[in-house]
Amino acid sequence: MVRQILVVDDNQPFLNLIHKLFSKLKDRYAVITCTDGGEAIEILKQRPIALVVTDLQMPNVDGYGLLEKIRRFFPDIPAIVATSFDKPKTREAVMRYGARAYFTKPLVIGDLIHTIDQILKEQAGGGTLNNASLEMFLQLIEMEAKTCTIRVINETTSTQGVLFFRDGDILNARYGALTGNKAAYRVLGWERVTLLIENSCILTRKGIQGELQAILLDAMRLKDEQGSGSPASGQGQGEAASHTDPADGPDGGSPQELERLKELVVRASGNPDAVEEAAWAPELADKMATLQMFGNILGAGPLKAVLSNRETDQRMVVMGSGPPARLVVGARVQKESLIDAVLDV
Repeated sequence: MVRQILVVDDNQPFLNLIHKLFSKLKDRYAVITCTDGGEAIEILKQRPIALVVTDLQMPNVDGYGLLEKIRRFFPDIPAIVATSFDKPKTREAVMRYGARAYFTKPLVIGDLIHTIDQILKEQAGGGTLNNASLEMFLQLIEMEAKTCTIRVINETTSTQGVLFFRDGDILNARYGALTGNKAAYRVLGWERVTLLIENSCILTRKGIQGELQAILLDAMRLKDEQGSGSPASGQGQGEAASHTDPADGPDGGSPQELERLKELVVRASGNPDAVEEAAWAPELADKMATLQMFGNILGAGPLKAVLSNRETDQRMVVMGSGPPARLVVGARVQKESLIDAVLDV
């Protein structure tokens, strides 16, 4: 199976060299290149990328910003950093935000390829199943309470989806830029699939609505409604379906997760009316990523929230440990209570 590797660097001669060296491994890897993090994010939405190799200093979205986007929206895709910008705390910072390996330039290409081999070998450490019955296999995962990440490859279209399980519970799904129930319905509707089983799951919180059996039933119902000849059945990686899913909601998370964030603030403040408004805010994702970059420079940990005092009797809190959620709270809610709530996210 040929896996797609995305290499991101604004040095075109370096990209040309990478193409030349990896051309000798075309039976294992197909290399895609781009010159900045913004372009890389668009590629991740549209193509089944197995691994990212990125520089740090680049125009537009730099390597730090790209790592943050991968951590938030493509957590199943491992990233390797290769940079000439080697400072004492650089390695520590990039590893803290999800990089699996760190190299300084000039690269020893053999070491890079060995590391890629090892990381991608882990993605199938639990085995590879060809022409598998996805529904039956997932029920077995649930019954045996397995923790794993399952990469589902559609043998008809060569597109890929990812399912995340912890202790037999389905936590989330990803298909291109889609996550949650929408992604699960797309992936679970495929018939001829190959499964790569990784014996670990990077996620710990549930970002999907419902239990596995209900999700499977909804996926089958939607597939029957669409019919095999419908436009939705032939959409490419990352394209959204036109039908209405049972769990349709704002981009970024489920209604249950939003309620959980509200409850954290209510519990910390002791005021049942502390939260006046709550909504997912995907339009703030780029701004939160920019603030996270400043945190990287200062050596701070992951950005959890932003507190804004308004010129009214309200405060706005943007929770940022996952997809951004905007909560409007009353001015009487103490700042310390909000900090306590954020620390529990």
